[in-house]
Amino acid sequence: MSELSAQEAFEIGSLYSRYNLCSDLGDPDGYADCFTADGVLELMPHELRIAGRAALHGHKVRDLATRQGYRRHWNGNLLLERRDDGSVRGRCYLMAFNGPAGELPAIGDCGVYEDDVVLDGGAWRFRRRLLTMDASTWTRR
Repeated sequence: MSELSAQEAFEIGSLYSRYNLCSDLGDPDGYADCFTADGVLELMPHELRIAGRAALHGHKVRDLATRQGYRRHWNGNLLLERRDDGSVRGRCYLMAFNGPAGELPAIGDCGVYEDDVVLDGGAWRFRRRLLTMDASTWTRR
């Protein structure tokens, strides 16, 4: 197993940032593009599984339509480990905040991401994201 280069670590870290910003700022195209064409997002314990870019795009469109106010994601303690097949295992903590415009937010979600990140078409993308919530205000719509 080889170490990630500084450039690879930076690019994958940027993927995590792009995912959060696209999700929070209402960019379903950018959000879906963070995944491979057959990428999967799983959310536990909600038993939610969304597979493929079109479904991921639709998920974000539905999510945006139901929001009231703003949303901010914060990831911490990102750990990246290259696997023998060249893919990268990514793990980090999630804190997500919700708030009405002009007011301080409240914590909406807390959990852990377990990710499978691959180089796809010259860009790092999520092949699989498993988000296990410790607690959440999110409800399946």
